[in-house]
Amino acid sequence: MFGALKNKLASFVKRVAGREEEPEETAKEEMVRDAEKFVPPAPKQVKAEKEPVAEPTRPKAFAEEVVEEQQREHELQPEFKTVFDDSREAKRVLPVPPVPAPDEKREDEGGPAGQRERGKKPAFELKEEKRELTPRVGILKKVSGIFSGSVIIGEEETNDLFEELEVSLLESDVSFDTAQFLVDDLKKRLIGKKVPQNAVSESVASEVRNALVDVVSLPSYEFFERVNQKKPFVVLFFGPNGGGKTTTIAKLAYHLSKRGKKSVIAASDTFRAAAIQQAQEHGDRLGVKVVKHDYGADPSAVAFDAIAHAKAQGVDVVLVDTAGRQETNVNLIREMEKMNRVIKPDLKLFVGEATSGHALVEQARKLGEAVGGLDGVILTKIDCDAKGGNTFSIAHELKTPILFLGTGQDYEDLKPFNPEWLVDNIIPAS
Repeated sequence: MFGALKNKLASFVKRVAGREEEPEETAKEEMVRDAEKFVPPAPKQVKAEKEPVAEPTRPKAFAEEVVEEQQREHELQPEFKTVFDDSREAKRVLPVPPVPAPDEKREDEGGPAGQRERGKKPAFELKEEKRELTPRVGILKKVSGIFSGSVIIGEEETNDLFEELEVSLLESDVSFDTAQFLVDDLKKRLIGKKVPQNAVSESVASEVRNALVDVVSLPSYEFFERVNQKKPFVVLFFGPNGGGKTTTIAKLAYHLSKRGKKSVIAASDTFRAAAIQQAQEHGDRLGVKVVKHDYGADPSAVAFDAIAHAKAQGVDVVLVDTAGRQETNVNLIREMEKMNRVIKPDLKLFVGEATSGHALVEQARKLGEAVGGLDGVILTKIDCDAKGGNTFSIAHELKTPILFLGTGQDYEDLKPFNPEWLVDNIIPAS
């Protein structure tokens, strides 16, 4: 959960703190290691034993003449050598190239033997490359920190990092406005900050964590206390298709019953026959009454009958389900406006997937405008959110409190929203 955003923020903290680690091996060692993959190791050196040469059986006088003639020819044409045939006649033939020893390579192959003999340079030279990692808080500040025990995070050293952080936030589903706000806020918190020289990373991480907590910490209320204000208390749910409205309603009905509250579900999603069946299935499992009409009926009429049933039976809370809709569907938007006028809900809650990305912010804004404003947001499938930035965008741009987070498929998997818990899953508290 939140793996992408967690990794990017952790990288930002390390780089600002100047805690980049030295490479495990130098450039020279790395090149040698790569070269060894392609050049097999030289075989062990084996000294070749010289075969004994049989003494010639020719007369001494004849041999001396041949040697003298050979020496003269060698001085004129050293590239030839003299051999004897069976008729004792000396002949000159082209020299035979010597066969290299098993432990040596030909000179043209760049072998070590040829290089030693002719003084040739190796086929390639390994030069050691020095990698210098300048601390991000500035080398002068680091030096002064040795004596003062603290360092000051400078603007010049961190400008590039803040630009990279903004890109990282955008890649983690944080909206453009929210990403800019977070970067500007972090600049105010970090630049010029004096921190202990031995705790730079901890200080930077703490400021990043505080900035994230402040973004999602909005004035809120406790849902289960709010429903005590009147009886029956009517809650209208709406959101995009597949956002998890019906399942979330069933989870709330379960938690209400655990707190001794009776509830009724209004199956007002008459746009899909399967939605009515789904609501009834949840009601049967939970022992909760479901008020429904036939497929294609007026959703406002279903909600009105559910409220009437709650008044007659002394039910505490009416949970009104609606059809999933996009902000571009004019007919469904008008239908929702009508339901809002007819039933006059006490709470209007937007339900959407945490994994929906930037589009969820615009959907919530448009649907909220159609019903005169949102009272809260419920984000589902938070356990499947690999990026983690959408929650911050919803809170910052809509200025609407997040009431619950859906963390699984079971009825118990509905967690009251806690900013500290959310941020702890991204940057743990030190």
